[in-house]
Amino acid sequence: MTGFTKSFILSLPLLLSSFIMPTFSLAAGDLRAVQQILGPFGQLEDGVLLFRYPRSDINVKVDGEPIPTALGFGSWVAWKSMGKDVIVLGDLALLDKEVNPVLSALQAAGMQMTGLHTRYFGDRPRVMFMHISGKGDASKLATAVSNALGKTATPVAASAAESASQPSLNLDTKRLQEIVGRPGQAAGGAFKIVVGRPGVRMHGTELPSAMGVNSWAGFVGTNEKAHVAGDVAMSDHEVNRVIKALQKGGIQVVGLHNHMMDETPRVFFLYFWGTGPAEKLAQTVRAAFDEAKGPIKGNVQSAESRGKARVVSFVKGEMGYVRRDRPRRTYSGQ
Repeated sequence: MTGFTKSFILSLPLLLSSFIMPTFSLAAGDLRAVQQILGPFGQLEDGVLLFRYPRSDINVKVDGEPIPTALGFGSWVAWKSMGKDVIVLGDLALLDKEVNPVLSALQAAGMQMTGLHTRYFGDRPRVMFMHISGKGDASKLATAVSNALGKTATPVAASAAESASQPSLNLDTKRLQEIVGRPGQAAGGAFKIVVGRPGVRMHGTELPSAMGVNSWAGFVGTNEKAHVAGDVAMSDHEVNRVIKALQKGGIQVVGLHNHMMDETPRVFFLYFWGTGPAEKLAQTVRAAFDEAKGPIKGNVQSAESRGKARVVSFVKGEMGYVRRDRPRRTYSGQ
């Protein structure tokens, strides 16, 4: 055996491992543990491990018209490594009867529900969306998510194949991208444009677009009659400017709320729904997105310091009004 052959054989395992092992960053073991529990369907995006679960088991109609699952009727869960711990954020699409069993499974493992809302007017069956958050051991949190999904009829095993399906579109998607000014992607019978909003941090790390800090718009239908649904991520001072832009173009505001509890600055999310010519809808979406773009700027006070905020009031006394400065009371949950 030559020296070259011996060296090649000894280095072969290392060479093969560079192709076989997933290319995770810090705490690779943590993220591999997530895939061992949730399955091989996660995708690396923006440095996070993202799982998508379309609710193709639910045939949703809005005002009596069938709506593709890809227009927002799906769940997602995103994982980011923080060394020994991971952060997990997600949005679960649930039927009414699934909400509390899922919540119980999550809370049993110490995970939080950070939001619960509908996304459409007149959807049948009604679909609720539960935002979730957790920080800690990857295996424990992944098991909690797996148990929670097990309380639903979500077709977990089929998610990858369903996400890859590409029904034909009857929309001029090139024109939609030109109007909105951002690239989009066709999937599941819908055309979706996503715009990230950088600048938001949680637990000392920035949250990328793939963890839900983004605005998006999904289009279905035809050029003459289309539907658009979406979500705008905003700072507090952008909220009413976005509302005015949507209403001016005839798109309905469906909801306004938060998705997270510990982020800085605070982020508000607005859901919208509209029907009409595709180009007009795209023009209105562009106007709304233009009112909320770039890094989110707002009150950068941390979640901890918000809890230490003080309340200032003025109390009438014998010598006139006196300033009273006291700590804000917070609910401890006990």
